[in-house]
Amino acid sequence: MLKKRLILQAVLMSSLIASTAQAVVPVEIVGLFKDRAVIRTGGGEKLLKVGETTPQGVTLISANSREAVVAWEGRQHTLGLSKQVAGQYAEAQVSEVSIPADDLGQYRIRGAINNHYVDFLVDTGASVVALSSAQADALGINYRQGQLGSVQTAQGNAESYFMTLQKVTVAGITAHNVQAAIITGRFPVDILLGMSFLKQVSIRESGGVMTLVQNY
Repeated sequence: MLKKRLILQAVLMSSLIASTAQAVVPVEIVGLFKDRAVIRTGGGEKLLKVGETTPQGVTLISANSREAVVAWEGRQHTLGLSKQVAGQYAEAQVSEVSIPADDLGQYRIRGAINNHYVDFLVDTGASVVALSSAQADALGINYRQGQLGSVQTAQGNAESYFMTLQKVTVAGITAHNVQAAIITGRFPVDILLGMSFLKQVSIRESGGVMTLVQNY
């Protein structure tokens, strides 16, 4: 019995030491992605790729949607999402989303149009949400009820239908009655998340991360 008790105490002590070591790592994880993590330090938020190191000497070893493994002072630590952020998710009150730039410096994120999942390319230069008629057909959008007009594209003027989307959602942020342009054909290839959505949120960009915050 004494031996079992000593073993149990040793296990508890090891767990306590590991928890204490993790607690003093001088960063918080506020965003998790495959092979990337958004890390918050005293200097603000920064997107870290696997192998990169913060000024505090914390190196990102691996990351997925659940956790990140970092190295600091010769030891590895497994960190989950910051309690503040995780708490917001648990309460279904997400009003902020961080989007890391891809290798081309573009911001892409999964979202939805009228409850149908789509992939967006964030484009602050587009005045409205823009998608091709092929994409609209796939989403069941009856765009021909919209107002016929034209838009200027890289290929020249293109026929377009202007209409209002009932709902556009990105992570926990939802905007209603969003103006959109449905361009005849198969371009743009990406659905552009333009200013008709973005003007309804606050935007900040730092360290390769764009953050959208719900306006109330």
